[in-house]
Amino acid sequence: MHAKGIALVATLALMLIIALLVFGTFFRSQIELWVTRNDTTSVQAFYAAEAGLQKYKAVLFQQYVWREQQINRGGGPGCYTSLVTGIDLYRNGNLLTFQNNRIILAQNENVVDANGKPVGQYTVTLIRDAQDGQLFTLVSNGTSSGAKATVQATFRLSNTGYLEQAIFAGSGQANKWLNGGATIRGGIYIVGDPSNPDQYVIESNGNFSLFNSYNLNNYPGIASRVESAYQQVSDLCASVRVQYGKISVGGSTQIGEPSNKVKGVFVGRGSQDITGQNVNVCQNNKGVCTEAMGPFDLSNPPPFPTLDTKLDSDTCSSYPTWRACLQDKATLRIQRIGDQVYVLQPPNATLDSSCSAALRSGILNLNTSNVDCTFTRLDGTRGGFRYTYSGGQGVLELYGDVTLEGVDVIFNQPTAYRTISGDAKKATLVVLSKSGQGGNIDINGNLLPDSSHGLFPNHVLGLIAEKDVYQRGNKTYVMAPVYAGGTFRIEKDSVLFGSVISNQFCTTSAGNRNNCNAGQTAEVVYIRIPYQNRPVLLPSLKGGKPTFQVLSYERR
Repeated sequence: MHAKGIALVATLALMLIIALLVFGTFFRSQIELWVTRNDTTSVQAFYAAEAGLQKYKAVLFQQYVWREQQINRGGGPGCYTSLVTGIDLYRNGNLLTFQNNRIILAQNENVVDANGKPVGQYTVTLIRDAQDGQLFTLVSNGTSSGAKATVQATFRLSNTGYLEQAIFAGSGQANKWLNGGATIRGGIYIVGDPSNPDQYVIESNGNFSLFNSYNLNNYPGIASRVESAYQQVSDLCASVRVQYGKISVGGSTQIGEPSNKVKGVFVGRGSQDITGQNVNVCQNNKGVCTEAMGPFDLSNPPPFPTLDTKLDSDTCSSYPTWRACLQDKATLRIQRIGDQVYVLQPPNATLDSSCSAALRSGILNLNTSNVDCTFTRLDGTRGGFRYTYSGGQGVLELYGDVTLEGVDVIFNQPTAYRTISGDAKKATLVVLSKSGQGGNIDINGNLLPDSSHGLFPNHVLGLIAEKDVYQRGNKTYVMAPVYAGGTFRIEKDSVLFGSVISNQFCTTSAGNRNNCNAGQTAEVVYIRIPYQNRPVLLPSLKGGKPTFQVLSYERR
């Protein structure tokens, strides 16, 4: 009996051990199943969140491109993006506006598998940066069977169109005259020379500066000619882009500031094309104070606009060349050949004798004599232009866009301009070459908007010269967007307010110089012109060149 009792106990103990092992195996299997199930739902929640992020990232960029292509895009000072006002998600005129800088783009949208079975949901929120009009963050919250996941990404939406920069330079900028003591307030875009990518386009070993802000109160008599919202801008969304070429940042060069960085520096092949070392700021980044740095980042970059190529702008897209558009769209078109002056647009217009007399020599000298090149339309409105002089001050009035061929234009007195084009206060003065003659604009004194007629940038004169534009004189101020097919040359201590599009930007010392000199303290201050206020004949591209940069990605 004793032996039988021990056997029974042993058997029961063995059965208990086996039962525990079986239960342990089962329990472990259940735990692994639960963990696997949790992993599966967590992965499904992540992919649901990722699906929402990827979908609305594409939607956001498509929306931006579409909005930029609309004719009435609005605008504002500084760092502006057309999406800051809201999102027209279905492009039907119903704008989703930001509430506390947020818009919910999707609420509990389903994610389905290959069989159409829902496996998760996502909610996507768009967050607008309160200070930076180009900065947006998408936050996507995904769920699946109780599991949750969040992914988010921050993007910079910008437009690299011609008039979104302080300076847009062509291949001529390979001559590298962006240097010395020049100060640029706003962005720089340089095409450079594709045949010589190792050539420097900015080589500064002096006090060259590029800043992301301006205060017009620092320039005597300027702020009162500008709309109040544009008188001081703390963020211009400035960046540096160089398609072909290198830049040097030696000496006391400043590109951005530690407290106000530029948005990006994208040069050639990347950091290898950014040489030198600024001695004062941002030492861990080659002395360049920027949010992002890398190689040239546009896959379809805008070319430098030239007169004899097609310009795909809202006004000129139907013309074979930009030149043809400038000639046909002009309210007044005058052509000089030899010593003969012909009015080609409008036909049969009768102009004052002072007009042909002023143009016959090939130099329209706006000095102390009055020039009247106006005409009266059938509806009684005026077209053309008129210059009057009194008391040391010239006044140039333009009634629509004016194209002059075969002449040079020289402003020899401080001049205030007044522009009228229909109901808008904008116009363009175009100076083209004919048979090798003319095509230059010289500005020998201040050229500023008449504030009694309207304030910049709601009152704008655009200047287009087939060859060169020269801003001469001691401390001259010019307020206009300027195009020069050759060189824009600005003398020491002078300031251009607006923007410059030129094959080459050049600083020079005072005194009627024909060469470029480093070390000159000239400035360009970028004042953004809202789309609807831009003179229609200026270089532009439909929708500009929208860019979409991913700055950060985070999974939580």
